[in-house]
Amino acid sequence: MMKKSFFLLLLLLQSLAWASVPGYDIERTYFHDANNQASIDRITQAPFAPFAGDLRMGFQRGATWIRFRIHHNDPSGKRAVADAGNPFILRVGPYTLDQIDLYENYGGSWHIGHAGDRQHKSMDKCPDDMHCFSLHTDGREPSVVYLKAQTQGMRLIETELTLEDRLALSVAPRVARISTALALANGLLLLGLLFFAMQRTRLLHIYCWYQASVVLLMYSSTGMLAERFSANSPQTVEAMGNLIQVARVFAMVLLGWAALAAYQPPRAYRKLIYFLLLWCAANALLVAVGYAYLGLAFNYLVVALNPLVQLYGAMNTSGNTQALRRIIYAAYACYLGALTLGSLVAFDLLYFNPLTGALQNLADWRLNGVAVGIFVVLYFNSEQAGKKLLALREVQALRIEALQARAQREILNERNTLIDVLTHELKTPLGTMRFALASLKRELGMTLDSLQRIKHIDASVKRMDTIIEHVAASVKLEETYPPRKFENLPAASLVTQIIQDMPGFERFKLHIEEGATFHTDRHLLLQILENLLSNAEKYSAPGDILVFILKSTAITPPIEDTEGSPRLIYVEIRNRVAPENAPDADRLFKRYYRHPNVVGLPGIGIGLHLVRVAADHIGATVHYRIENGWAIFEVRIPN
Repeated sequence: MMKKSFFLLLLLLQSLAWASVPGYDIERTYFHDANNQASIDRITQAPFAPFAGDLRMGFQRGATWIRFRIHHNDPSGKRAVADAGNPFILRVGPYTLDQIDLYENYGGSWHIGHAGDRQHKSMDKCPDDMHCFSLHTDGREPSVVYLKAQTQGMRLIETELTLEDRLALSVAPRVARISTALALANGLLLLGLLFFAMQRTRLLHIYCWYQASVVLLMYSSTGMLAERFSANSPQTVEAMGNLIQVARVFAMVLLGWAALAAYQPPRAYRKLIYFLLLWCAANALLVAVGYAYLGLAFNYLVVALNPLVQLYGAMNTSGNTQALRRIIYAAYACYLGALTLGSLVAFDLLYFNPLTGALQNLADWRLNGVAVGIFVVLYFNSEQAGKKLLALREVQALRIEALQARAQREILNERNTLIDVLTHELKTPLGTMRFALASLKRELGMTLDSLQRIKHIDASVKRMDTIIEHVAASVKLEETYPPRKFENLPAASLVTQIIQDMPGFERFKLHIEEGATFHTDRHLLLQILENLLSNAEKYSAPGDILVFILKSTAITPPIEDTEGSPRLIYVEIRNRVAPENAPDADRLFKRYYRHPNVVGLPGIGIGLHLVRVAADHIGATVHYRIENGWAIFEVRIPN
């Protein structure tokens, strides 16, 4: 515990705005040269303004000059001594400053030192992410030092003055912080890859790319990338770092999209995401062609717009759970809070005292992705838990459906059994009645009136028998798949056999192509033809009933046979129908449908339903249409 407390104390101390040297006062002022045209001789006359802490100026073009006035304030002589063996060290950061020029006047002339990420850095004096200059002044007399800083990114200038023998006290905590942040960033990347290997989700995939960009950006901003690619020019390495900044924002936008893409976000959200991604691509292009200042400034705008777009998407999705939405709201609320606070500080609109600055540095951890990683893990775990719950509910729903299906099957079995029993029990007395009626006709001499009554009874018995047959056939065809026995059935003789027992058989006009033969199941074909012909005879208006049976090659336009396609027999049955009696084409083949104008005629609306079911069993198609007063049923039967 003591070690941890000591480590935190070091971090707090090193984050103070200025590390003072005992016995000396340092006055710091700055002047911004927007056109970058002032020379050292002219700058000495410029109106410098005082500042405290780190100098934060947001995005600015040109050069920023900082003037240091160093003089001792301890007349007793107990101040720290600077000499050739223990000089003053001026530390300037961050590493990403493009060009740093130090102007120091000694020996009667100005001497210039150079640093920045466009220079090869020596790690001997400052092995952290700051640049170090050795000053020649010993502090005995007041001295003035000028610093000129240029950068294309966010303009933050940190400065610190110390003695060489005290340098380790400044470097060590910063190195510890960088090392800890890098270790956490690399650890998060490894964990992301491990999770992705186990659960290959889009969110984890993009998170791995995001965390990889975070790690690369940390290597770039601490100078490790330049050290690794020391054979390349510093300008090339600097451009790589700027491109990594753009890539990090690109991955951040994609990360928000990955969290919402599976939950039906609105089209406007998707368009906004495409817009932000194209904007990032344009920023990368600006960096690549030498306009890094514009590219990085616009990149900051994408950073600011991204949380607003993601919150809009989260509020308008329809498939994600309330828990997932809360996580997204919390994540982007923190994002907006940190962005707002950071922007106010970066543009020097809000001042932090040293303690607040220290807490900010601790929370920041050099943007190593810890905060994003925490929210991604929370979101991923909540999403997986939701999917498991949904899967459990689906399993339960399937079990319930299975139980319901089993119950329905039992009910259907009972119904079929009941229908079989009723069919058998009803047909037996019907047969007896028909036999008795036939005997009465033969044995008794009856008047015309009595004979007519017997005929009515006989017709009623036949009607009941037909209804029972239709009901039994409908149940069997719907609940089972009867074995099909294919045979050749001459069309002419089959149709003639069906219509010869019908009361108005003379109305049927047959147009059957010579040699037309069905090759299909006899029982199912009879169900189709008997019901269609009976329906035409029963419900037709006065006039002829036309029956056409043609081979597929005789149809106009002909049905072309293709390889693997069966030949067809085309059946068309036409009968006249009054406009007020025309049936509803959408309901015609449904069970028990009957037109209101024909409910007084025999039938219960099962016949055409049987036609559709039987046709499905043999692969035939049945269509109905009204054309010039004709009700037309068209059947195409595979042969």
